[in-house]
Amino acid sequence: MGNDVSRPTRSSWISRLIWVILLATVGTAGVFLVQRFWPWSVPQYGILIDATAPAEDVRLDSSLGHPVSLSDYSDRYTVLYFGYTTCPDICPTTLADLSRAEKLLGAAANRMQVIFVTVDPERDTAERMRDYLAFFSPTFIGLSGGITETERIAGQFGVVYEKQWVSNSATDYLMNHTSTVVVLDAERRPLVMFPYGTTAEQMAEDLRTVLR
Repeated sequence: MGNDVSRPTRSSWISRLIWVILLATVGTAGVFLVQRFWPWSVPQYGILIDATAPAEDVRLDSSLGHPVSLSDYSDRYTVLYFGYTTCPDICPTTLADLSRAEKLLGAAANRMQVIFVTVDPERDTAERMRDYLAFFSPTFIGLSGGITETERIAGQFGVVYEKQWVSNSATDYLMNHTSTVVVLDAERRPLVMFPYGTTAEQMAEDLRTVLR
C-alpha cells in the first residue's frame, strides 16, 4: 500500500524559510526601535520619571562668569544636582561619582551637561563654585540664584533644603538638602532620578542607554 503522508515540496520549505527570516528581522527591528526611541523606559538603577511637560527654564549666574539658562544646552541632556560647596560629605561624594560616570561614558558624555545648582547662594559665589567644581571635572557648570529663586527652582524637582546652624562648625551652618541627581532630556523633560548612593558605574550604565 502506498504512503499517503505528503512530503513538503522544495518551494514550501523555501517559503517557510523566508517567513522565519522576515519574522526574525521584524523582531530585531522592533527591539532596536524600542531601545532607540524609548531607551529610558527601563532604567536599571535610576527611578523613572519620564515627564511629559518640560521643567521651567531658568537663567542664573554661573561659574562661567556670565548668566546661563537651561535652554542654552538644548542640544544635549542635562544632569542636575543641587548642593553646596561647603558640604562635608554627600555633595563631594555625589560629584565624584558623576565625574567618574562621565569618564566611563567616554565620547557619549559629550551629549550631556552636568549642572550644579547651589542651595547656599549666600556663600557660593561664581568664583567659589568654579574653583570647587574644577576639582571634579572641567566640564561641570555651577548656577546660583537668589534665595527665593533657588527655592522655586529646587521645588520643581522635588528638592528641599534648610539651614542648620552648627556652633562647633567652622562654616557656622550646614545645609540639609535632598541629594538626588535628575536627568533632563534636550527639551528639559525630567527622565530619570538617581537617589543618593547610586554608584558611578550604575549611573554610567543608565546614562549610556539614555544618551544613545
